[in-house]
Amino acid sequence: MKSRSTMSSVDEDRQTAHPEYLPTFCFHKVTDRITFGSTNYSPRRLARLLEHLQSEGFDLTSDAMGERRGRGPLVTFDDGYAHLVTALPPLIERFGLRPTVFVPTAWIGKANRWDYSHRLCSERHLNTTEIRELCRLGAQFGSHGHRHVMLTGLSEAKLREDLATSKNILEDIIGTAIDSLSYPFGRVNKKVTDAAMSVGFTSGFTMRYPEPNDPALERGRYAIYFYDTPESVQRKLGAGWGRRVEKARADLTNRLSYGTILLNRIRRTDD
Repeated sequence: MKSRSTMSSVDEDRQTAHPEYLPTFCFHKVTDRITFGSTNYSPRRLARLLEHLQSEGFDLTSDAMGERRGRGPLVTFDDGYAHLVTALPPLIERFGLRPTVFVPTAWIGKANRWDYSHRLCSERHLNTTEIRELCRLGAQFGSHGHRHVMLTGLSEAKLREDLATSKNILEDIIGTAIDSLSYPFGRVNKKVTDAAMSVGFTSGFTMRYPEPNDPALERGRYAIYFYDTPESVQRKLGAGWGRRVEKARADLTNRLSYGTILLNRIRRTDD
């Protein structure tokens, strides 16, 4: 039975007034393994969430790179972990999902040593064969930077180098233009968007809550963390106190990424 009581009329008005506005979700790890941190959402839970959204009238075939169908949502995955090669195909087949996967290209096929939780639970990133296989099934790919460092801390020259390198590597693997990126840790400023535009990116995704008037290179997303449920996701999509509570909780969780940022600074990987 469909229940839309938690979907606010304010959010529906946003979508009516701004036909290009679609909710965009950000996932990271999708595995049944025990992981450390807040970003894992098991395949079973993800399927249940997508089933709930579909029952609420959302069209899961929306395409983050171009086509806009119905009410969305756009479904994106940061970090490009290897387990996506088994987690995504059943969802693509069952829901017609058109996921976008953002890959840090220096780590293709390698363990996630950039992440402070690596020593507790290592995860491998997709390799080139797996990227091509997911492309064949309908997944799309974008850049997550080259080295997965905080781009706002780089000099302009190193920033352009990092972004251009990631774009070129992915284009060589996939054989098509790459014009979309997700900013590592969600950190972005004008220096970063200017550099992104200068090397050919036309769309950029942050970890901020999305709004109808988001610039093309600063598109917000709803991050989905381990504690999220279909009900909390509905509150994210709504308005009023529920949305504010979920936003505060997501903002606090996102701050946990400072541990990895600090580790990278100690290692001097982001200078």
